[in-house]
Amino acid sequence: MQQNTELISVVVPVYNTESYLNKCIDSLLNQTYTNMEIILVDDGSTDHSGEICDSYAGKDSKIHVIHKENEGTASARNRGLEIAGGEYIGFVDSDDYVAEDMYQTLYNYMQADIDVACCGRVCISPQKKCKKYCLNGVEVFSREKALEELVLLRKISSSVCTKLFRKSLFYDVKFPVGVICEDIPAVYELFKRTRNVCHIGEGKYFNSYRDDSKSNGDFYGRRIDYLLFKRDICIDISRNYPRLVEQAEAGYMQAAIYIVDNIQMSVARDRYENIEKRVRKMIRNMTIRNIKNPYLDKGTKRELIRKGYEKY
Repeated sequence: MQQNTELISVVVPVYNTESYLNKCIDSLLNQTYTNMEIILVDDGSTDHSGEICDSYAGKDSKIHVIHKENEGTASARNRGLEIAGGEYIGFVDSDDYVAEDMYQTLYNYMQADIDVACCGRVCISPQKKCKKYCLNGVEVFSREKALEELVLLRKISSSVCTKLFRKSLFYDVKFPVGVICEDIPAVYELFKRTRNVCHIGEGKYFNSYRDDSKSNGDFYGRRIDYLLFKRDICIDISRNYPRLVEQAEAGYMQAAIYIVDNIQMSVARDRYENIEKRVRKMIRNMTIRNIKNPYLDKGTKRELIRKGYEKY
């Protein structure tokens, strides 16, 4: 096993998660990798989350707490990055937790001159537990192959939380503030800077399902950010990685289906009629490209044709 010689900084944005926060912090304090700093960024919590952070900081020197006004997850992560002193950077959401050997395992694989190491995640809800982005074994991807897996959301997710990064990758990279799905452009930009990415295969990150989470609720206007980021990636891919254009467009179309489905199920569908019309028109304009795209299966192609041309 590698010696714990290099500092790992883990940034945890905290906002009104008092029911989950102890388990999250305890999972980080109990890591088998011991040379860590845990940066808790209290993003203007109105419950007891800030007090919990301060209580832990008073007991363990590994923990640093920042209190700031509420500006969202992206701003909290950016603030944590500003003071992170580690050679490696990780992120954990304050309502989630990690396996005790997650950072030791990711760190060990990075000693083979790897820039980013990632794991799968285990999603937990009151009804079930399921694994996502878990592989049958360890895989190492070149930069271009990693980007392909990322845009297709095939073997690699867009979450920063399941990954350990070399800090040097973050030079001039910030999470965009005032949007949702801020992981998508950040991880894409970070992957563009890598030489390689290693996936350890196993699920080491535990994602807690919350009924009050925005990502699980009814459609709201900012969800369109997800699709816009996918569009922007397509534009960048066409300029810098032309071999990946069809893969990026496939990811874009899958995101379009997701947006239309969410609007259709919304209790306030009429409010988002213009968004739905624009997305459907975009899908319709892409019909020929979608039919020819080898990264879209037959079922997805049929669904795109239906969404582009059906009466609604």
